[in-house]
Amino acid sequence: MSINQAIKNRKDVASFIRFFETNDFLGKVFQHKIIALDEEKCASEYQVDPRHFNPNGILHGGALYSVMDSAQGAFIHYILDEKFKYASTGTATIKYLAPVFSGKVIIMTKLKEIQNRKIFISSVATDESGKEVAQLEEIWIATLNT
Repeated sequence: MSINQAIKNRKDVASFIRFFETNDFLGKVFQHKIIALDEEKCASEYQVDPRHFNPNGILHGGALYSVMDSAQGAFIHYILDEKFKYASTGTATIKYLAPVFSGKVIIMTKLKEIQNRKIFISSVATDESGKEVAQLEEIWIATLNT
């Protein structure tokens, strides 16, 4: 199945999630899991792994960014209008708010705004206690089907 087929069949949420997780190879490295998905939000989780720590013994910012970007990728392709082939990250601004040492990170992703081909998406990552550890704002650029 292609991403276009997955977009067309997105009413079957379980199939879309299965497709996305199967084809999100970097997300698989981090064992990123989508736990809820609809037209308004995407909830996902990442189990912190010491193999993803930086030399200081805390979760590497690149690992956290990668799972947050994957969450946005799942969400954007779930809500993407069928006139578009796919969307890609155009810009990303991440704010790291607290170090992460262990446990699960929950990522909540939502749509902020659509301006033609620009799609503004926001994600918040929290640790198991509910403390915000990072915020990610991205602008995705949608490519028209030809």
